[in-house]
Amino acid sequence: MASMTSLYLCNRTVYAAVGSPARGGAALSVVCQAELPEGCLINGIITNEAALTAALKEFFSANALPAKRVALVLGGSQFQHKVLTLPDLPDKKLRSIVTKELGMGAGSQTLDDWMLLRRDMKAHSQTVLATRVERSVIEGLLSAAKGAGLTLCCIDTGLSCLIKLVRAIPALAGRTFILLAFDGENLAALLFVQGQYSYSTRSRLFNTRGTPEAAAEIAQKLSGILQFHLTNKSDHRITDVYFAKCGAGELESCRPGAEALGLTVSMLPDVPGLRLPSGCCAADAVFAAGSFVGR
Repeated sequence: MASMTSLYLCNRTVYAAVGSPARGGAALSVVCQAELPEGCLINGIITNEAALTAALKEFFSANALPAKRVALVLGGSQFQHKVLTLPDLPDKKLRSIVTKELGMGAGSQTLDDWMLLRRDMKAHSQTVLATRVERSVIEGLLSAAKGAGLTLCCIDTGLSCLIKLVRAIPALAGRTFILLAFDGENLAALLFVQGQYSYSTRSRLFNTRGTPEAAAEIAQKLSGILQFHLTNKSDHRITDVYFAKCGAGELESCRPGAEALGLTVSMLPDVPGLRLPSGCCAADAVFAAGSFVGR
């Protein structure tokens, strides 16, 4: 398959990966990131399109990134996500149900989509991750991408890319665990029960990463997820927390607080079949690498 550039946009740090998707995996030749000018993109919302467009042009040029087949991955609290269990129906009928289940606000000003999480053949049902976003959010980012000379082949969300990446790691199949993925000063926390995505939060850290204060704040977030899981009266205990997009020193600073909660602490394992540049691991490339999984 032709080479593709995966581009993740949400906050000041922009991430990209270049590779050739193949059956059962992909070979990534480039994994890179850069800082955008301050104030041009905040939580997925463009605040200065001209500055963002110019920065993307420079980013693609400086890293020699192919611009003709770009998978745009978007994040931010502007995306409304909801896990739904629905009848196993054709897409056309399913779309109307998804829109209804997402609640008020549907119409020409919003875009709805969904990702299949799992099917229950006996119950003739499917569980999906439904997503809604304001049309203006997407249109603004499409305009910036076009202005930067990028040709898009698809659009995805950071959450769905993280889910796809986790599902491609056999060592995590059937496990009940938390994934913490850092995006600058923002933290995505995902709960998986028996290997299946269940719940997630996204929040900004109030304390500087790597400090004892930040470690205590992260421990509080883990405690909140544990309490949420207990409230749901699950029979499956959360055993592990995996970290992504953080250094070894930051992981070690968070270890005592997580272990005090009974959690085993590790970096996210690598993905079989996903070949990365020397010195890079899956935990370093989660937001951009997820686009290559399942293609």
